[in-house]
Amino acid sequence: MISYKKLVRDIDLDKKIYIAFSGGLDSSVLLHLFSDLKKKDSLNIEAIYVNHNLSKENKKWENHCASVCNELGLKLHIRSVDIKVSGEGLESAARKARYNIFEELLEENEQILIGHHSDDVAETFFLRLFRGTGVQGLEGPKIKRRVGKGYLIRPLLSYSKKELLKYANENDISFIEDSTNFEINQDRNFIRNKLIPTIEKRWINVSDRISRTSSNIGQRNELFEDLLKKEFNSFLIDGLHVKELKKLDHSSIKEIIRLSIRDQGVALPNKKVTDEIIKTFISSNPGPKSKVSWSRADKDLPSGEITYKNGYIIISKG
Repeated sequence: MISYKKLVRDIDLDKKIYIAFSGGLDSSVLLHLFSDLKKKDSLNIEAIYVNHNLSKENKKWENHCASVCNELGLKLHIRSVDIKVSGEGLESAARKARYNIFEELLEENEQILIGHHSDDVAETFFLRLFRGTGVQGLEGPKIKRRVGKGYLIRPLLSYSKKELLKYANENDISFIEDSTNFEINQDRNFIRNKLIPTIEKRWINVSDRISRTSSNIGQRNELFEDLLKKEFNSFLIDGLHVKELKKLDHSSIKEIIRLSIRDQGVALPNKKVTDEIIKTFISSNPGPKSKVSWSRADKDLPSGEITYKNGYIIISKG
């Protein structure tokens, strides 16, 4: 059963709320849940549909979303984008375009809610695991994070797709199914349609188990970062002074740099890039032209860049 109290735990109900609505199962359940809240508490809620123009069905889906919002009495914003793939893959390019729209839409401290659930967490966990991610990558998506001037919030992360489907059936919620979700040429679809069902035959509720593991990793990461900040507080406040960093052991240097990168809100570099950072700025004698840049495959966070100035490592968005 979906708890309304749990649903709004991370949401400021006094600020404007947008629902990212695609017409699929998860966003349809999310929209109806908050439509009920709007009726009860007179909340300021609107919806947004992003047409990616990747399917001949897009206009049909757009019309479906408009019809549903009209029936529920919710204002619907429609945005159309042309996806440009530049090495990161179609799914990542679409996500990047969608999030750019979210950034443009949100005013100060406004919120946009997306319908990610525990099955999505499991899929992301596997994707990052197979890419050789670090411990931070395995903690999965955050329930709430900054996007532009506002916040992106995932209130359904603790619920499974089965639970959302049960809610939709019990409340007669219609939704559309994108047939491309069953095409296994995309990595996420392969994990969703082939890998997880195979694992489920031996270990039931595997998505819930992985979601709990991902959450535990996230809690461990928070504790580790708190301890790291206490231990190396002067570095994190005064900036990353190369001369002082060189006095520390290799593991401490690496963790301080990664924590500083994380605090800047940019993507964390993989092991290869991290080693290059250490080589360029710590093992060598850096100069004004020293620079290391990186990005994350899924483009969920901005790319990063490190340069050198007056004895300090400077971390910024790429």
